Amino acid sequence: MSNPKKRKWLNAFVPHRLELLLSPAWQAVPRPLQKLLERLEIEHLRHGGYENGGLFVSYEQLVLYGLSKRTIRPTLALGEALKLITVFRTEEVGGSNIRPPNSYGLTYVPMKGKGTPGDEWKQVTRDQADRAVDAYRQAIAAGAGGSSEYAQKSKRRAA
Repeated sequence: MSNPKKRKWLNAFVPHRLELLLSPAWQAVPRPLQKLLERLEIEHLRHGGYENGGLFVSYEQLVLYGLSKRTIRPTLALGEALKLITVFRTEEVGGSNIRPPNSYGLTYVPMKGKGTPGDEWKQVTRDQADRAVDAYRQAIAAGAGGSSEYAQKSKRRAA
């Protein structure tokens, strides 16, 4: 018989509460952000539902899951703008040219060590969600490296 501790992830789940599903933030989610959230939820479930806030998913893993590499950065920024995800950026160690990995958290799921979710997405109004999605679309149209203000902010955050 298999070790029950190793199979905890089989019983893990991610709740999508009615309030979340009807929120302006969730209703505004375009398909790339939906795929990103799904991939982060998969990572969360693979850790038995206990590692939210310490979820590590590489760009390569996101591409393998179906996101276009050129849309990942703007999609992450949109997820943060809609307050559905938190990106924990790790500072560079020493003078290394290798960028350390970021970790991610889903705001609608309790963070590691917390009993309840932060639910930051509740703060997002319909107008804020619409503006964030419009800026996201402009960034994608500009090639995520174009001249849009959103793309420039995204680049500054990543630098």
